[in-house]
Amino acid sequence: MIAATNLINKGITKLKKTGLIAFALLMAFTLALTGCASSNNSSKATDSGTTAPSGATTKPSGETGKKEKIKAVYWTWLSAQQAAVDKYNSMQDEVEIELVQMSHTDIQQKLLIALASGTGAPDMFQQPQRTFSNISRTGKLMDVTSYLEGSLDKFSPAVTSLLSYDGKYYGMAPDVSPGVLWYRKDVFEENGIGEIKTWNEFLAAGEKLKKKGLYIMPIFNPAGTWGANEVAMFLQSRGGNFFTEDGKVIKNNAELEYVLNWFNDVYKSGISEGIKFFTPEFWGEFKAGKIVAWPMNIAEGSNLKTNAPELAGKWDVMPFPKWDDKDEQLTGYWGGTAIGIPDMSPAKEAVVKYAQWLSTTTEGQQAMYSSWGSVPSNLEAIKDPVFTKGDDYFSGSSPISKINDVKPFYYFDFSKVEAIVGEQIDLMFTGKQDAAATARNIENWIAKDTGR
Repeated sequence: MIAATNLINKGITKLKKTGLIAFALLMAFTLALTGCASSNNSSKATDSGTTAPSGATTKPSGETGKKEKIKAVYWTWLSAQQAAVDKYNSMQDEVEIELVQMSHTDIQQKLLIALASGTGAPDMFQQPQRTFSNISRTGKLMDVTSYLEGSLDKFSPAVTSLLSYDGKYYGMAPDVSPGVLWYRKDVFEENGIGEIKTWNEFLAAGEKLKKKGLYIMPIFNPAGTWGANEVAMFLQSRGGNFFTEDGKVIKNNAELEYVLNWFNDVYKSGISEGIKFFTPEFWGEFKAGKIVAWPMNIAEGSNLKTNAPELAGKWDVMPFPKWDDKDEQLTGYWGGTAIGIPDMSPAKEAVVKYAQWLSTTTEGQQAMYSSWGSVPSNLEAIKDPVFTKGDDYFSGSSPISKINDVKPFYYFDFSKVEAIVGEQIDLMFTGKQDAAATARNIENWIAKDTGR
């Protein structure tokens, strides 16, 4: 280094005589840096950071030569998941997951465009299970079969059937949202109503409460997608479907007609209150003690606690009642989520481990539960005491312990299906068509709009 500097100084003296001092100074500075770099790093080479189309990046850490964590983008509508993401980020040195929140409708629209164009997709995304099959059938998602093979027996077929296509798995499901029966324990006791085991007992209790000016359930009116998903939950609880396993629309669907007829009767009988879901007026009826029971998905327990905190200790929970004409006491799913990974993501081998941890391990399922409070999809993890302890809001009961078994339900093209079902239910509630006509219209419109 000293020899190089002396040589440079001599060059500068000579160049002064020719009037090229500025150029000489520049050359001296360059040569000095080159000499130092060669001396310090002659045995090491570093790669420049690269940016993938999806946003995943890898950067050198500088002094140590070790690579920093891969930066990966994760699209989800569940901002409450940040706690689970933070926990995973702190556990390992491979990937730093960045949560980007947008509505699940926006995620689906943007994702399908990105998958079709081959650019702009995230490294990982989350969607409702009922819409996941539309995305998995694009052929543009990572095959995660090898990451699930040792854990498939931990999940209900009702979950795994939503993740598979052509014998391979293209997603993982961290949570589900099955139906239970929420009820006001104090009101039931005051009116001599005990445990409700069947839907006929539920209707009889509704007639008794109606005499007191009380409603045993809300009816979503207008129905919209909320009402459509409620019908799907009840249909699944009867072992029914809109589609066959291979995606064909079920025609002359007796189970669908039965459920629609049941809802129409409950609405017309006056034991339920027709009201728009998730409005201040809706929660006001709960707070005022007018709606005193609700057969609904388990996630709504959190909404009851949030919107009517003053009713803590007055609510309780029962299993979904049994249909009187059925042998099994089943329930249905209102929701649940699935995580998928675009095959184009350069970070896919790193982010898939987050989905695997979240869905297949007890620790990951606990992180999910403490983050957004849904029901663990993992039937082994759910046995952990953290999930079965009582909740003071629900009179000390454990909502998760009240969940019935569930049968697979096929959500083909469900964005279109729920719009059709919601429109037809509204026509039924206005008296423009009966349950049988509503069922036939639903079948025909689904077949026409989906080509199934």
